[in-house]
Amino acid sequence: MEHVIFTQPNSPIYPKDLALLQQVFDQICVERGEDPSSIWASEIARTLLKLYRSGVRDEDLLLASIPRFRTRNAA
Repeated sequence: MEHVIFTQPNSPIYPKDLALLQQVFDQICVERGEDPSSIWASEIARTLLKLYRSGVRDEDLLLASIPRFRTRNAA
């Protein structure tokens, strides 16, 4: 699986990876019409970091993971 890398949970987040996470976060907030400073957006940021630290590095996989998270918590 080329889009998932198994890493140590506390490995550093490099600038290019942080830029990817920011891009994904911004895209999700725009698509949902969500204020980036909202509680929900904070949960999304936390989830993106958790996914990154678990080895998910692919933009499409990160984006695809958030709707499932939102659906589970919206119920």
